[in-house]
Amino acid sequence: QRLTKISTTTKKMKFGLAAYLTLVLPLGATSFHLPSTTSSTSRSTTTQLNQFGTLGFDTANLYSRSEEEQIKTRNEVLSYLSKVATTSPPVTLRPNLGNTVTISGFDPEQPASQEILAFLNNEFSPHLSDTFSKIVAHVDDFKVGRKRLIGRNARYTGLLDKLDFSQSESSGALPTVAQLEGVSSWVAHVEGGELSKIEEIVAVAEGAESVKNVAILVSGAQDVSGGELKQVEEMMKSKATTFEYTLVVVPEWNDEPEAMTAFGIVNVTDVVDDAPFGEVVPSFSREESLRIITEALAIDKAAGKCVVATAAPDMKSLESMLVQGMREVGFDRLQEVEHMVTRGVKGYNEMLASEKEGVAWEKAPEPTDEEKAIETASKEERIVMMRQKRQDAEKEKELQALATQWAKREFLRKSLKRRIPIGEEEFIEIVWDRAMFEADLKYRTMSGLVVNESEERAQFKKDQKARKAAAYKKEQDRWNSMTTEDVEPPEQTTAVTFGGGM
Repeated sequence: QRLTKISTTTKKMKFGLAAYLTLVLPLGATSFHLPSTTSSTSRSTTTQLNQFGTLGFDTANLYSRSEEEQIKTRNEVLSYLSKVATTSPPVTLRPNLGNTVTISGFDPEQPASQEILAFLNNEFSPHLSDTFSKIVAHVDDFKVGRKRLIGRNARYTGLLDKLDFSQSESSGALPTVAQLEGVSSWVAHVEGGELSKIEEIVAVAEGAESVKNVAILVSGAQDVSGGELKQVEEMMKSKATTFEYTLVVVPEWNDEPEAMTAFGIVNVTDVVDDAPFGEVVPSFSREESLRIITEALAIDKAAGKCVVATAAPDMKSLESMLVQGMREVGFDRLQEVEHMVTRGVKGYNEMLASEKEGVAWEKAPEPTDEEKAIETASKEERIVMMRQKRQDAEKEKELQALATQWAKREFLRKSLKRRIPIGEEEFIEIVWDRAMFEADLKYRTMSGLVVNESEERAQFKKDQKARKAAAYKKEQDRWNSMTTEDVEPPEQTTAVTFGGGM
């Protein structure tokens, strides 16, 4: 019976197929051939695999000619950067940075003011954070500056112990020579491509005897011509005689984080007069420009440089290949900025030209086993440090989110019981220490770590009490040391006349 059913089903399938072919095949098509046996299909498949290799497809033309050229250029760039990494000496820092730096031209209401302070006080940039024990923010309004720049981050990063303020004599005015007394380094920001202000900065720095290094960042300069930039460079060469300077000019800012897009740097002497930023001018990362200017302040080889920085979002560009290659090879940000300021694309092209002319680099002596071991260890340490840095940053971000949630819930809980005479933001600022403590407990609990909540809470209360007592003692000593003039300034003794006078 089973054989009879199978035979019947087969006949039905053949009849259905014949009917389908009768409908589908065009008139005049009288025959239709199916593969005769399974073995022929198997032989065909085997032939195709043998023809195209083990992957089963043709790999001969996997990349286009342009893609092959791009891969070749990228490999050449990596080879060049590897030579630079093994033959170049460590970055030389400026010997006269001093311990006090002033920043000016940064509006406390804008994020750039907090970001420049973070770069100067970054624990992962010890050449800056360990060098400057005092950072003076020159602002238009002292009260606004303190309110905006002294927050919870300033407490936890140690910035609170370094930060000081000076107030401008008028809106947008530069620091005076007197206000720069004792300042050794100065980072000045010029907004809107206002190149005329650079000469004022040079004049003030010339009059301040203690100032030895000035780094000037000009933003929003997309409409500035190359001729104007060259005039500024000539002016600085002739008038800046008592201090070292670095000028970095960038187009309009954007909010993109640093190190997200590659960048190119060109000397002002090499820019095109009509288009110093190129034909198409993309905006530039604000954080990236602040990173470049702060690192350039510390780099000795950046002294006397006037450069234009542009974004390089095209992955096929030589600038992008150089920057991405340096990060793959193991350059840190300090080395990256130094290489782009001192060599960049121009240095790479000059190396290629010298090799074509037969004037290749002199081969460096082969490193000893000990030197190889030290280099390998240092690279591994850098990799571990960068990985740890990313993990710490992610953890800190998560802790701050948990702390903010706890503080908002606490504000809501207390406000439901009774009226709170302050806003939510101010409440969060007041209870932030407690919020971070609660967030840390929750984070470790969620991570499966051992938490002794009762002992840790008792220790936290003890530490808070000690900190409160220390702060009270410090304020008490400050009041005890104040004189009558500090509390009540002397009255004006100069005679005041009205009208024409007598």
